[in-house]
Amino acid sequence: QHIFLPGVSLSGRHGRDAPAADPARISEGRSRSELRLAYSRDGGATVTTAPLVAALVEDFRPRHLAATLATGLALGFVNGLLGVALMSLIFAGPLTESLPVGIGIGLVASGTIAVILALWSGFPGMYGGIQDNSAAILGLAAASIATSVVGPETEDTVLAMMMATSMATGALFILMGRFRLGEIARFVPFPVVGGLLAGTGYLIVVGSLGILGAGWPLEAMTTTGSLGLLWPGLAIAGVFLVAALRHWPSRAYLVVMVVGIVGFHLVSRVSGVGRAEAHTRGWLLGPFPDGGLWPGFAASSITGADWGAIAAEAPSLVTVLLLVPVTLLLYLSALEIGTNRDLDASAELRSTGWANVASGVLGGPPGYLYMSITVTAHRLLGGRRGPAVVAGLTILAIVAVGSSVLELLPQFVIGGLLLFIGVDFLVEWLWKARRRMSWLDYGLMVGIVVTIALIGFLPGVAAGLAAAIALFVYRYSRTDVVKHLLTASEHQSNIERPLDQAEYLQRVGDAVLVMELQGFIFFGTANQIVDHVKSRLGAAEPLRHVVFDFRLVSGVDSSAVALFERIALLGRDHGFTLVMTGLKSGIREQFSEFAAEYADVAIIESDLDHGMAWCEDRLLEDLDGSAQPGRSLPESLTHRLAGYLDSKTVPEGSLLMRQGDPSPGIYLITTGRATVLLEEPNGDQVRLRTLREGTVLGEIGLYRGEMCTATVITDSECNVLHLTPEAFERVCRTDPGAAAELHAFVARSLAARLTHANRMIRALHE
Repeated sequence: QHIFLPGVSLSGRHGRDAPAADPARISEGRSRSELRLAYSRDGGATVTTAPLVAALVEDFRPRHLAATLATGLALGFVNGLLGVALMSLIFAGPLTESLPVGIGIGLVASGTIAVILALWSGFPGMYGGIQDNSAAILGLAAASIATSVVGPETEDTVLAMMMATSMATGALFILMGRFRLGEIARFVPFPVVGGLLAGTGYLIVVGSLGILGAGWPLEAMTTTGSLGLLWPGLAIAGVFLVAALRHWPSRAYLVVMVVGIVGFHLVSRVSGVGRAEAHTRGWLLGPFPDGGLWPGFAASSITGADWGAIAAEAPSLVTVLLLVPVTLLLYLSALEIGTNRDLDASAELRSTGWANVASGVLGGPPGYLYMSITVTAHRLLGGRRGPAVVAGLTILAIVAVGSSVLELLPQFVIGGLLLFIGVDFLVEWLWKARRRMSWLDYGLMVGIVVTIALIGFLPGVAAGLAAAIALFVYRYSRTDVVKHLLTASEHQSNIERPLDQAEYLQRVGDAVLVMELQGFIFFGTANQIVDHVKSRLGAAEPLRHVVFDFRLVSGVDSSAVALFERIALLGRDHGFTLVMTGLKSGIREQFSEFAAEYADVAIIESDLDHGMAWCEDRLLEDLDGSAQPGRSLPESLTHRLAGYLDSKTVPEGSLLMRQGDPSPGIYLITTGRATVLLEEPNGDQVRLRTLREGTVLGEIGLYRGEMCTATVITDSECNVLHLTPEAFERVCRTDPGAAAELHAFVARSLAARLTHANRMIRALHE
């Protein structure tokens, strides 16, 4: 799939250069059931037919027939050549005698995949076939099987291995699509995927050099064989690479291959090297048995295969099941960008799954979409299924025509094509991808490729996954698990207290350390919490309480629980209490034994607001030696306003004001407690703050002349002084001195709230 559009940026015009739709063009939705064909005949009525058949009929009408056939035949020929190259990669070395069988099965499987995806994909004009990354891994497994299995069982074992791998891949795709599990594969770290794909490119390069009669590093540069294989193959790969880097049009690749094939036969005839001698020298593909390439159904290989040898290659096959779904999902995402269309990933997984099941029944390797071909065809022709169907049928026709065509193919074209694919993988992932990765990620990817090159593919996979996990732990451990580090001077409860109490809490607030935790707390991040606590033990203000808010914590492990035990022991030694708030049910259960064992120095509150209120109440016990209320309203104010204030006792649960109602004036609470609630549109109520004796409420609505901004309900029996709006206007008109003192009292209350809000905002932004 890297042949036709290897250098095209998918962030370009996104398909806007596709031909404009004419009245006869198919109108397709996201699923085949939504396909409809509408065209006007003789300028008359609109005709609606069966969607899939109608789409194909339209593609084969005279005005589209030439483009459909030309595109399908060209892509089918080149895709068939790619299939031959990939099967040559699998059936190499000791398996060369089985290459005709492998090529026949590979072409039938590739053509079948292409036809199924062309007809049943939700994306019209989807091109597909057997894939290079799975072929490279299967080539390693096949080589290993060839060394352990001797005799006719070798071919059956390799075919059965491909059959089992494709059917398992197809079943995995179908299950992922059925249960909409496409996102699972995306959890594989991107550097690991890139390293495996780059490592696949390395394996393809090594395999292609073997086809060209050279080893790695390059050998036999000046022998007679190198003149017929290595140098021409390097030239083909070099021209392809230049075409990719310079964004030559897709047809340039086909022209280069045709020129290479024709040029080889012209040079051979001029130099007097006949076809028989070229076969003897290994310059031509084959020789093959006479007739077609169809070897028959591969089901017979099941009984003749050595399944013990296949089981020994299970790690390689599992790697295919890991790599292929991730690559497919990456290509589907790229296809959405390249064509500016949304895809149903689950539907594409199911259609690709059935295509792989069919390939497995035939004995072929796994396959999926050719992303670059599909994008190119979509931009040239729009969404048409006909050319993709013709391409698949062309591959099947090559099988029917037989060996006479394939025996004309020079080996250097096959090797050069594979060499380009491998180098393109390396360029894409080792060179271009470096720009969108950090150095750690890029180093991990390079390390995977080096491990694959020096030790093997499976050790590379294992090392890559292990390194990715270690890198994740390292990075996550560097993430600060403490989102905000505050004190009670910067963050207080929603209880509005008398001014003298609020000022006292402001002075001694550093005795309370507040940690708002976040993320998952585990052994890599837990020590940060201990370090923050220890750093405050030597402060000038003795530490009295440490509040841990778990509202943003997703989970904790056993090492984190053990760490809090260490903090509890520090609390016993240094005289501070642990206050744990916002624990979710699962986390609360983890800390149940901890809370019981350290009940003397640890408590659990429902949320941070209640936890801060508990700490403030403990601090206020030191105010004048008791928790008695602070000063109430200024005596001079109550005296001067005596003629304007209504004194009343309000029972518990009474409604002082309702959100949205006209302002009832100002309430001055002398004793008792009330709660301010914000009523949301869905009917829920959110507690904004709790008011204690010595506080004022209702001043905002009165001063601004607005409706009540919140609801206030008494939490206990309250004694209040009520200043109605009419009385407020009267005092302002008749007693300027009393009005000024009232304004000053309200201003101090509002200033205290604003100061507290500013401190908290500043602390959160630091």
